Amino acid sequence: MEKILVVSSNKNAAEALLDFLRESFKCTPKVVESAYQAKNVLEADMLTELVMINSPLMDESGVEFAEYVTEKTSSNCILLIKAELADKISERAEKAGIIIVGKPFSKTVLYQIVRTVDIAVNRSAELYLRNARLEEKINEIQTIDKAKFMLMEYKGMTEGEAHAYIEQYAMNKRKKKSIAALAIIDKLSEQYL
Repeated sequence: MEKILVVSSNKNAAEALLDFLRESFKCTPKVVESAYQAKNVLEADMLTELVMINSPLMDESGVEFAEYVTEKTSSNCILLIKAELADKISERAEKAGIIIVGKPFSKTVLYQIVRTVDIAVNRSAELYLRNARLEEKINEIQTIDKAKFMLMEYKGMTEGEAHAYIEQYAMNKRKKKSIAALAIIDKLSEQYL
């Protein structure tokens, strides 16, 4: 995980969190002091993976901002809050998808939580890329099928002939079959549509 934003009005706590994150996760997190500043950073960088909020903040408790993070961004959110308050807001936070860590906490506990978020982020990214590749493959198949059906309809070819024609066209033009199919669709559209 590379894109982490630390929001802490307490400068000592912010430094301790930055040192912890740099040491444990070999990253360079950004740090801001208020929810207002954090919202500006999140609007400027939509790819922030984790927002770690050390509650309370100078301009709010931190709970509302944590809800903002999970509702308005794709970032994960860890809220560091006094243990007695953590119990009071746990149900609200759970519904919003906020991870709560009661203060005081040990470095080990924080490491395990951040590491778990890191694993989830990496897994999600992997699934997203896999899904994007599958969507691309489906689009390629649909394009090739459309070209085949147009060749069958307008040129009177059989499915096998249309398939062979697209493959031959792709080889002759030294292009992927899907790109060749798009060229065929464009040609046939100009001629017949």
